[in-house]
Amino acid sequence: AIRREKLAALQAEGRDPFQITKFDFDADSAAIKANYEAYEGKIVITMVGRLAREKRQDLIIRAAAKSQYADQIQLVFAGKGPLQKEYERLSQRIGLKHRPAFVYYNQEQLIDLLAQTDVYVHASDMESEAIACIEAFATGVVPVISNSELSATKSFALDNRSLFEAGDAQDLANKIDYWLNHPQDRKIMGKRYANEAKKYSLERSVESFVAMCEDMLRLQSGMAMGYEISPQL
Repeated sequence: AIRREKLAALQAEGRDPFQITKFDFDADSAAIKANYEAYEGKIVITMVGRLAREKRQDLIIRAAAKSQYADQIQLVFAGKGPLQKEYERLSQRIGLKHRPAFVYYNQEQLIDLLAQTDVYVHASDMESEAIACIEAFATGVVPVISNSELSATKSFALDNRSLFEAGDAQDLANKIDYWLNHPQDRKIMGKRYANEAKKYSLERSVESFVAMCEDMLRLQSGMAMGYEISPQL
């Protein structure tokens, strides 16, 4: 309840909900989770996205089972799709202690979920845009991202600790364990990721688009007058 009151106050100040980070609150994720019985005392690993083959939620399930924290991990898949039953059977077959949660969240619920998330995993083999991943690390959650050649999301990783070999569940487990074993590093990098996300805010994107249009108009005007003009950098 306290968190919701502060969240409402920050939004009333005009703050974008996905620019409100863990660090705006006087509590870490463990304290926040204490308000939510389902996740209290657990390590929450989250991925947002449709339950589809190319999203590779199956890889996260296998990685969780290989983690040294397997008995404490609660997987949360925020999304719907045709593979939910298959993933439920997989998690049961490989013996995950905590059954993964498959839930579709509205914006407010998703922000609550990310506040409780310890590590965000983006396992997709194919991705042309990564809005969900940006929204996650904008809240101060450290991501672990597939380095797949067919995914553009890997470009958001600030260093190799946030990248894992595409399709490799053991390497994903190792990266998850690294961040869980180094909470201070996770906090430092969470703040860096939250700051990095500001580059992709709507306001910054509009400014960049307007600057690009102005540059194009300047070039076209110069070419029409017979001048050779280089675009501004």
